[in-house]
Amino acid sequence: MVRTMPPPDAATPGSTHRQPATEPPVGHSLAQDHTVQFYEDEAFVIDIVEAFITGGLERGDPLIIIAQASHREQLVARLMTAGVDTAAAISRGQLTLLDARETLARFMVGGRPDWERFRQIVGAVIEHTLAAARPGTKVRAYGEMVDVLCLDGMPDVAVELESLWNDLSVLYPLSLLCTYAIGHFGQAERARPFMDVCKAHAHVIPTERYTRLTAPEEKLREVSLLQQRAQALEAEVQQRQQAERDLRDALHQRDEFLALASHELKTPLTALQLQLQSLPSAAARKDGGERLLERLDKAIRQTERLATHIDGLLDVSRLGDGQVPLMLEAHDLSRLVRDTVARAMTSAAEADCPIQLRADLPVEGVWDPLRIQQVVGNLLVNAFKYGRGRPVEVRVEGAPDHARITVRDHGIGIAAEHQERIFHRFERAVPSSAFGGLGLGLYAARQVVVAHGGILRVESEPGHGAAFIVELPYRPQ
Repeated sequence: MVRTMPPPDAATPGSTHRQPATEPPVGHSLAQDHTVQFYEDEAFVIDIVEAFITGGLERGDPLIIIAQASHREQLVARLMTAGVDTAAAISRGQLTLLDARETLARFMVGGRPDWERFRQIVGAVIEHTLAAARPGTKVRAYGEMVDVLCLDGMPDVAVELESLWNDLSVLYPLSLLCTYAIGHFGQAERARPFMDVCKAHAHVIPTERYTRLTAPEEKLREVSLLQQRAQALEAEVQQRQQAERDLRDALHQRDEFLALASHELKTPLTALQLQLQSLPSAAARKDGGERLLERLDKAIRQTERLATHIDGLLDVSRLGDGQVPLMLEAHDLSRLVRDTVARAMTSAAEADCPIQLRADLPVEGVWDPLRIQQVVGNLLVNAFKYGRGRPVEVRVEGAPDHARITVRDHGIGIAAEHQERIFHRFERAVPSSAFGGLGLGLYAARQVVVAHGGILRVESEPGHGAAFIVELPYRPQ
């Protein structure tokens, strides 16, 4: 919006000489009589404007009312009921009624109020009104054009229009009244336009909820209540902002996980395809039987790897709500661990991790055997991954009030600041590019252990391996 400012001596009605503006007048100290009334109920607006008009008519002041059609009709009906001859006031030029939307449309250019058009259109109405008034009187002007702009979702444009009214009041003797529905500023992002509206006026009047109170104690209670509500709303806004940040973080983690899962699932699938594609050529060779068996063995292992990833994804979806279904049976924990280690020997050999097992004594208790084997299997996979090329120690012990499983590797270790985070979903202590996996094994293991009423913790130092310790009650409570 390009416009100019009036010089200090430009108070002569009808003057059009203006100097270039250096900054808008919003926020400046206002000497003009420019008042804003906020409201909650539209019926209150009619009360206020009726008093504004009747007061002006009684003193013989000229009046310009720029209101919405429905409000104009209600005002005229009110005035006639009160015995005011509005037709006579209009005919002698003391009262001018204009439509807010129609007047607004005449000086808007590109969605913004244009100063020159505003000065010509509204200024001409003011000059016409002053011509019929006694010398030295002020024009009482009431405008709802700013309220219309807010109603249309343009509070910033309403602030621009307020600044034009302030400029116009330098050229003409005006007493301005504006009204705004307080609901226009109910959103947090409308706080700045609300403050700008207040700065653009010399007088700010709160809504009828406050102004209708008469006793000082009532007013103080209302102010205190509003302050409490403001604090509560500010706290709620902060909570919502934190929730939005958490949601963005969760979506980012989801996207990272989907990319990682896609890679982890595609790797064994690609290897499986290659092995299957090589079967015909292997079968055609003289030593085809041996090569065929070798290819089939590799294909089966890739299939098992792919199935493990898929099972992990399905399992974590079941564990997500914190409810782990258990099928409890009496079992020897040492035997469960020995069976799990036996099935892991091929993976241990591939990782060059000899397993040192100490689970000779029976440790009897009531557990979910498949879930306990899942825990031990996940801990072994973790040990093979981060302790590749070094031995892995597995130990089962019985204490007076709990059984203990320890899986110790001699790998890279875990820094203290990461030792709790690694038990969260999709988390790991090192970049996923360095080590494969979905970041679900330790999370699932802890969920199962906790469901048994036990604990899963880690003891580790960087460069000195890690010991994962499972402590289980003999019977879940």
